[in-house]
This record gives sequence, structure tokens and C-alpha cells, in this order.
Amino acid sequence: MRRGVPSPARRRPVVLLALPRPIRLLLLWIALLAVYSVGIALPAAPDRALTSTEAHRLLVTHSVVTDGDIDLLDDYIARPWRDWGGIEGVRPDGALPSNVAVRRDARGQEGPPLAPGGYLEPTGPGVGAVLAPAYWAGRTTGLGGRVAVQLWCAALMAAAFVLALGVARRIVPDPWATRGVLTIALSVPVVLGATEIGPAGPAALLVTGAVATALAVRDHPRTWAALSCALLCALLPWLWLPLAPVALLVAAALTRWMRRRRRGLTGFLSLEVLLLSAFVYLTVHDRLFGGPTPWAPQVGWSLPTYFDGVGDVLARIVLSPVGLLLDRDLGLLRWAPVLALVFVAVWRLVHWRRSRLFRVFADEIHVEVSVLFLLLVLVAATVPYAILSPWPATNWLGGAGATAALPVAAATVGWAWQRVPRAGAVLAGLTVVATVWTLAAAVLDPGAGSAPPQGALPWAGVEQVLPVFRR
Repeated sequence: MRRGVPSPARRRPVVLLALPRPIRLLLLWIALLAVYSVGIALPAAPDRALTSTEAHRLLVTHSVVTDGDIDLLDDYIARPWRDWGGIEGVRPDGALPSNVAVRRDARGQEGPPLAPGGYLEPTGPGVGAVLAPAYWAGRTTGLGGRVAVQLWCAALMAAAFVLALGVARRIVPDPWATRGVLTIALSVPVVLGATEIGPAGPAALLVTGAVATALAVRDHPRTWAALSCALLCALLPWLWLPLAPVALLVAAALTRWMRRRRRGLTGFLSLEVLLLSAFVYLTVHDRLFGGPTPWAPQVGWSLPTYFDGVGDVLARIVLSPVGLLLDRDLGLLRWAPVLALVFVAVWRLVHWRRSRLFRVFADEIHVEVSVLFLLLVLVAATVPYAILSPWPATNWLGGAGATAALPVAAATVGWAWQRVPRAGAVLAGLTVVATVWTLAAAVLDPGAGSAPPQGALPWAGVEQVLPVFRR
């Protein structure tokens, strides 16, 4: 090859970098959506496309599209789930067990529903409203409501990681920012969580958008950014109530940063948006469910934690976060070893704080504050739910909150990877291998399933060394 003429292999990255930034981000979004679409091939169980939880969420979405409400009485009669590819634990010709709280007489016979709004389930109106456009489009085009909703959730998750790339580049330069975001975006919890019917995909976009706008306000306290952040935080509880701690944390940071930059009026207006949303939320749910949450027909004005004494409380506080990471079947580190770099980020943050290097390098204080903020968002999205949830501590890979916070965690992974490049490369390689393994099993193994994990999934029995955390 002639001197001075780059080879085709070296020319391709240059061509990509020469593209306008919106085009590059669009290509990244398309690539992630294509990968997530393959995850649809992994069913909840053999010959069962959905879990029972997903089926109930999709039933609420069906009611929103067909009836314009979330009363499910006529939907249970119509049985639309027969066209959804099977439900885990339900026979093909069987009935979907109802989650509606109803009155019962002395003989145990079912009576009218407890919720004043009618035959309502605790899914709430938020999830159904977000998924309804995709469900309508799938039914209209012939693609199918279930598949259309899964692709819609995947598209929102891909958009969240495109947005997370900008957040990561605020605290660490490329290639570390891009490597961290892409590795998390291609991890098993994200690839499978992206096509889960529920709040994970929409919530990931809301959380990442709220974090991005809050950090933008810290740099330049513009009114539009502050109000956008407040609006995104206000929508989070409507979509999934366990993400309320994230909304409160981001709102507190937003208010503090606006006040320190002498923009108290804008901060006050942002707080008003949150308070108005909270008032409307409580009013609507009180009229629909008879209390402040969708679980009010069962537990009234409390939360459905179902604590069993002080010992249970202490055990949950200690074991739930550990199970979230290390559980044999559902722990995040089994499926995404690269998340271990989050602990490296914590160590690096503590080291910088103790060394007081921000006094020498003035710009490092901005990185330190941003990383601490991202880590707190990750904790707020995962730990409270793991402790308070009455279901298994880990649920499915930490529940929707953990999946929604992973785009934010990706930025801290890149920052930690910069400190330990070799270990980070090994953990990233294991994470990508787990994803390829899982997708291959979804396509090639008819006995593979995700709820619970079964079939030829990672790591061929090596995961048996991990403990099991169950309640």
C-alpha cells in the first residue's frame, strides 16, 4: 500500500467521526434498538412470551386503548391475552388470575371491587398511558400489540443510553465515556429489561433526562433546563411510584444548585411544578383507588411492605442490597460483571476527597460533585425498592428501578474504567460474552427462559458458587 494512503480499516472510523453528531447519535440509537429487538426472542418461560406481571400491565394498556379507561371488568371477560404468545403460569386456554382487590362475604365469595374507581389493578394509569400509543399502532398495523409495545420500550431504552453518553462525557473523556456507556447498554440486564413490558424503558429515559438537565442547570442555571428537570421528576411517580426517591433526590439537587447561583425564583417555580404534580397525583389516586397509591385498596394509606417484625426489617436492610448484586439467579453482578466498576468509582471518589486534589485541580470539584450525584441516583433507584418490596429482594434483576438507573450508572463505570483499564477491559469482556451467550440461547435453546432463568444461560453452572437470597 502506498505511503500516506490510509487503509480501509483505518479509514472507516474517520468516516464515522466525520459524520454530524446527530447522525452519529441516530446510528447509535438504531444499533442499540436492533440488539434489544433480539432480546424479544428470549421468552419468560418455554412457550410463554410474558410473565404474569407483564400480562397485567399489558391488560391495562389494552383497556386504555379499547375503552379509554383502566377498568378491567370487560377486559377480563374478553380475554385479549390469548393473542399475546402465552403467559408464564397460565395455560393457553386458561384465565389470567385477577389482581383486583374485591370484597368477600363470610363464605369467601367475591363481591364488588374495593377501589372506588371500579375493577382496577395496582398497575396504575401511568404505565398504561405510556404504552398505549405503541399498543394501538401494533393492533392497527398488524404487527401485534405485544411486539409493538416491546419495541417501543426498547426504543425508549436506547434513547436513554444515547442521552447517557452526553452525561458520561461530562465527567470522563472518550474513549472511556463511550466504552462505559456501550458496555452497560449491551449488558444482559439492559438487553432483557429493554423489552420488558413495563416502566423500565420509559423510566430510564425520564431518569436520564432529569439527571442530564439537572447537571446542565449546575453549569448554566437556565430557566428552561430547570423547568424541564422539574417536569421529568414530576412524571416519575406517575410512571412507577418506587422511583419517587429518585425524583426527590434530583429535585433537591436542582433546588440547591439554583439557590447557590442566585436563581431562587426559577428554583421556586420548579418546586411548584413538583408540588402541583404531587397534589394532582394524590387527588387522582384517592378517587380511583381510595388512597395515595395504586395499592390503597389492599393497604389503605400505607405501603405494601408487609414487614414481619423488627428482625425482618433488619434482615431486609442488610440482605436486600447484597442480594440485588450477588443473588445466584437474579443478582446484577452475575449478568453484568462490569457493574463491579461502580465500587471502583466509589473508591476513587473517596480517594479524591481524602487527598483534597480538588484544591490543586480546580475542575475536579465539578467531576467529584457529578459522580457523587450519579451514585446517589443509582442508590435511590435500587436500594429503597429492594428493602421495601414485599416480593423477592432482587425481583427480576432489581426491578424496573435498577434497569432505569443503569444509563446513569454507565457514566460512573466509564470514570472508574479510566482508573483500572485492564480490569475494566476484562469485566467488560465478560459482560459482552454474557450478553452474546444469552441471546444465542434465546435463539437456539427452546428450553431457555428468563423468569426464572433457565436453559443454556450463563455461566454453565459456575454461577452455583453464588449464594441465594430469597424471602
